[in-house]
Amino acid sequence: MKLPIVAAVACATLAHAQTPTSPPSPISKDQLLANVRFLADDLLEGRGPGTRADQLARLYIATQLQAAGCKPGGAEGSWMQPVPILGITSTVGETLVAKSASGSAMFQAPNDFTAVAGNPDAAAAWADAELVFVGFGITAPEQNWDDFGSTDVKGKVLLVMNDDPADDPARFAGKTRLYYGRWSYKYEEAARRGALGAIVIHTTPSAGYPFQVIQANHGRENFWLPFAKGTPTLGIRSWVTEDVAKNLCALGGHELDELRERAKKGNQPPVPLGVKLSLTIANTVRELPSGNVVGVLPGTDPVLAAEHVVVSAHWDHLGIGKPRGDDAIYNGAVDNASGCAGMLALARACAAVPQRARSITFLAVTAEESGLLGSQFFAANPTVAKDKMVANFNVDGLNVWGKTHDIEFIGHGKNSLTALAEFVAKSRGRRIEPDSNPDLGLFYRSDHFNFARIGVPAAYFKAGKDFLDKPEDRRRMKNSYTTVQYHQPNDELAAWWNLDGAVDDLEVLLECMLRTVNDPARPRWTPGDEFEKAR
Repeated sequence: MKLPIVAAVACATLAHAQTPTSPPSPISKDQLLANVRFLADDLLEGRGPGTRADQLARLYIATQLQAAGCKPGGAEGSWMQPVPILGITSTVGETLVAKSASGSAMFQAPNDFTAVAGNPDAAAAWADAELVFVGFGITAPEQNWDDFGSTDVKGKVLLVMNDDPADDPARFAGKTRLYYGRWSYKYEEAARRGALGAIVIHTTPSAGYPFQVIQANHGRENFWLPFAKGTPTLGIRSWVTEDVAKNLCALGGHELDELRERAKKGNQPPVPLGVKLSLTIANTVRELPSGNVVGVLPGTDPVLAAEHVVVSAHWDHLGIGKPRGDDAIYNGAVDNASGCAGMLALARACAAVPQRARSITFLAVTAEESGLLGSQFFAANPTVAKDKMVANFNVDGLNVWGKTHDIEFIGHGKNSLTALAEFVAKSRGRRIEPDSNPDLGLFYRSDHFNFARIGVPAAYFKAGKDFLDKPEDRRRMKNSYTTVQYHQPNDELAAWWNLDGAVDDLEVLLECMLRTVNDPARPRWTPGDEFEKAR
């Protein structure tokens, strides 16, 4: 039997917890829909950072947090934490040309490749730059793995695979992708090595989405936090389709599949491909204001109120971009107007609970779609001292497909929030499942990652797959979201949305939050986890 949220919280053996005298506000489907309807409307033009819609979305979220009972938690008593952002728009001047002893080939953007700036320089170029295959592009001494060895790749362009080794469960967590497998790590390591540029090989299995998602980023303004002085950067960061990667290798007399199999053996030196590349881009750079929205529900315990549970959701999406048919507005209804709606629902529900030992910070962050910039800035400049943040619950996309028996926990087993979620779900007749696609590295792809990096245990729930009603049809609809709607203009509020599952999931999340708020013991990392030392 599913217990009411407050009754379930009250039954916990929490020495410090007090039984609330009245139940929290229910999670309302109408309120969820109303918030999504506004934030994903065409009038907000896809909520691009630095636009008028940026200001409108943040103002709307702040007013809703205020209406829920929160206090401003931003700079100087405001609702906002200003986040300085650089906008860089790259234009391909000379397209990608590859030459070898056997011939040459030319590739066109964005069908074959994409190219964006990796620093704020006015221009960048590869002029007959040597192309080197570096396998996974990983240096991991603790895993006894080095794809570079003693090879100097300074001034060269690196061709790199978009994943990490998965054959040995004793290395790199087996099938579960670590940060080493993320494309962002590939670019960072290439820059540390002094490379001129890096090309990541796209495959749908390794990326988790089709190449059209990569294409959507080409030619549009990309966002960065200001570059720290002395930090190594790449002039050009590129992706290519798998077919183009095969052609580049073949041009130098190599087989991509053979190179990949060789790389999987580990500690293989880079392979010069006998190919030289030429490419130019020109960059337009501007500074633009954006920000995070911060609201706080103060705690009621005289000691624990100084500690905070942080609930995060990103408000931004991709703005106006490349048209698909006659639509150029990337509304981001699921991603992440729905997550903002969920965060606001949680704020209303928590505000109705009279006894909250710890404070709760509700954080709507900017520029998640551009590399988790808003949460990165918050983690580096927190409005709450790092050691006072006890947990992060991140909301990135709600279940819009219907009720499920299960909820997926991204980062399952990494910290004690997993056991808490399993207990709560079971008490409500549901179950927690590990990430069904651990090879995609989802733990490193949303804002909870930046909390984990500073040692704060984080939880991110994702819609389950075991649907109660018409399971095959609903699974098919859910799966089609990634291939058809993700980061596309048709991620819009639709009449077929079924938020019953979203309500159920948010109720589980709410109970997990309230238990964490009231439990004197802090969540902890699993011994040996990669983020344990950061705590």
